[in-house]
Amino acid sequence: MSQEESGGLVEDFEDFFENALCGYATIAADGQILRANSRLAGWLGMAADDLKGLRFSSLLTIGGKIFLETHLAPLLRMQGHFDEVALELVGQNGSRLPVLVNAVERRNAAGELLFTRLTAYRASERRSYERNLLASKNLAENSLLSERDTAVLREQFIAALGHDLRNPLGAITMGVVILANATLSERQQKLLATMDRSAKRMSELIENLMDFARARLGGGMVLDRTLVDLEPVLRHVIDELGTAHPKKTIEVEIAGPLQVDCDPARVAQIASNLVANALVHGAQDQSVKIHSSLSDGYFELCVCNQGKPISPETLKVLFQPFTREEVRSSQNGLGLGLYIAAEVAKAHEGTLEASSTGAETCFTFRMPLR
Repeated sequence: MSQEESGGLVEDFEDFFENALCGYATIAADGQILRANSRLAGWLGMAADDLKGLRFSSLLTIGGKIFLETHLAPLLRMQGHFDEVALELVGQNGSRLPVLVNAVERRNAAGELLFTRLTAYRASERRSYERNLLASKNLAENSLLSERDTAVLREQFIAALGHDLRNPLGAITMGVVILANATLSERQQKLLATMDRSAKRMSELIENLMDFARARLGGGMVLDRTLVDLEPVLRHVIDELGTAHPKKTIEVEIAGPLQVDCDPARVAQIASNLVANALVHGAQDQSVKIHSSLSDGYFELCVCNQGKPISPETLKVLFQPFTREEVRSSQNGLGLGLYIAAEVAKAHEGTLEASSTGAETCFTFRMPLR
């Protein structure tokens, strides 16, 4: 290589060193700066020659000095380098400059430290981005906590409302019973029957609200389990609903007796909900099919009806609270029936599942036998 070419390379290196987009410094074994480029000096409001002889630690904040002595210096001694360490340099006018620093040691054959190469990258934009990201994270977390608090308050309100509605409803129900024993005209009897049905419907809604609140507020469904034959329990539910829907045909297949350790009132609640839905929402000219049996260590209750199928999208959310099926014409209730039935099934360590095709729609409750 000619002297001219060699001189050109040196000149190119000097230009690269001084005008690089990052700061460079060479630090002696005693921590003094042997050389620094103009880029690093310019960030600090100084000339490159002004940095010579200064200790690198003098350019750091107090926290940075402590971190250098307690963490970075021992790390360099152990592994000979460190990468992307966030520090803050202090300029001549007292301003602070966030930087990311890389460093690597150079040692001789005897292992003695000769000098340390240091590279610094400005991190002002990155630090601003990190602060904004952290602020957004905190805002999202606070918003989530607020939403949770609101949800808990809402569910506590529902529980309190359901509880407080029981007393006035009890008075109405008692009044209906008393009036039923009085001599009434035909019109008054019809009005009293309407009041009785409305009071019963209100009682069901209140019970649903209370069950919903218990399930959502962490109390869970309260079970009173006992070993019982479920066949008469199921037949009683089916007979009651059949009387209320005299024009519908119900096909019942119960492989009894059904000795099951469960809460019979809660199982009756599931059966009532499933059968009532099938009677109301199924095709009016087709029968509702009910099958129940014990098999392979499980109790199973299956209720099927024909009619317009439930869409796959609705099936995904069918057991969520306040959900109504878009294919159903009836809009009575709060959309809690299937949610509560599913929670009762879960409390029995069981499952409640739904399937719907063009042929039929089926709901199946299965629980393990104890």
